[in-house]
Amino acid sequence: MIFRKTLCAARIALAFAALTAGAASAGQCPSQGGCRGFLDGLLRIPSVTPDVEANNVAVQYVKNWLEARNVYAAVVTNEVGRTALYASVTPGKEHDVVFVTHIDVVPPLDEGQFEPRIDGDRIYARGACDTKGNVAVIVQTLANLAGSGASVGAVIVTDEENRVNGTDMPIALLNEGYTPKKFLIVGDTNGEHVDSLSYAEKGHFVMRVVAHGRGGHSSMPWRADNPVPKLMRAMEKIMEMYPTPTAGEDHWRDHVTPTRLVGAPAGNIIPDTAEMHFSCRVTSPESRDRIKAEVEKATGLEVIVPEKYRKPVITDPENAYVKTLFEAMKSKWPEKNIRLTRMSCATDATRYLHLNLPTVIFGATGGGAHASVEWVSLKSVEDYTAMFTDYLRSLYSR
Repeated sequence: MIFRKTLCAARIALAFAALTAGAASAGQCPSQGGCRGFLDGLLRIPSVTPDVEANNVAVQYVKNWLEARNVYAAVVTNEVGRTALYASVTPGKEHDVVFVTHIDVVPPLDEGQFEPRIDGDRIYARGACDTKGNVAVIVQTLANLAGSGASVGAVIVTDEENRVNGTDMPIALLNEGYTPKKFLIVGDTNGEHVDSLSYAEKGHFVMRVVAHGRGGHSSMPWRADNPVPKLMRAMEKIMEMYPTPTAGEDHWRDHVTPTRLVGAPAGNIIPDTAEMHFSCRVTSPESRDRIKAEVEKATGLEVIVPEKYRKPVITDPENAYVKTLFEAMKSKWPEKNIRLTRMSCATDATRYLHLNLPTVIFGATGGGAHASVEWVSLKSVEDYTAMFTDYLRSLYSR
């Protein structure tokens, strides 16, 4: 534990050294300093979601960087000491266009993932595409707009990957009055949708299917009523009802994926009960109750779904904000096939559903989210920064 804390402190020191080295660089995200220097430093901070201290350091790191570039930045702290950041081009708590993103990450597969490695155009590290590369896009865009009077803000939270200890930093910020007014732009990994702007995302919940039986010693299975085969038969029925999407099809449909089997604590025990967990990605708020009823009827087993879950977010693609941003992307990259898409991933967009705002999701080009080879394109980070800067300047010059 002492070694790990020392390692964390060393990485944080390196992060602030990188920040200092790039402190004089502003403008359009140059190749030295600017958002590359910012991103290198941010990736070195081991901001795994449960680590409140490391995430708070990351928040302070971003705040210092922004304030050095005349961007307003306020820290909100919740009841357990976890912080989040609200940054804006102009002072205040409410802005027309608000970015939403996060700086917490899932655990690394090895400690080396917190030491960024550049290979050509790619920077590899935990959190590179999910989603510190997008944080770099957003903060540099705010810096580029400093002094312009544009009504643009950004929410940067530290608990998107795992709402630990009951915390919910987007809600904490909303409760403090930090509120988007007209348009929400979420920066996060958008799965397979490279070179796209997503106007819809699926909702998500974990369904538990529980089989009951009578446990016993595995050497005498005839004396038991084993619930595990009941679950296996149930899984086959569920997968027939909700087949796994294939790579080439339109993925905008409900799909149900088995992810976890919970049974006996040892290999020679037949359990009294066993349960299987299914990740459910859904396209409508009604899907949760419908899936539960269908699975109960088909399997005869107990089905448990959460009362609260991430609901789908769907915006009209003909909305004026969506259309103008989409046109800005196509104009920026005429050589690419820029698309409007609907994605299977879930983001913090769901926390703002009650505001009924047009909402889109973007992601700088990257890959390997939650994997050992996570990366983001440095050129893509720079390109998205330039695109958003031009788009928002034009929006407020009309």
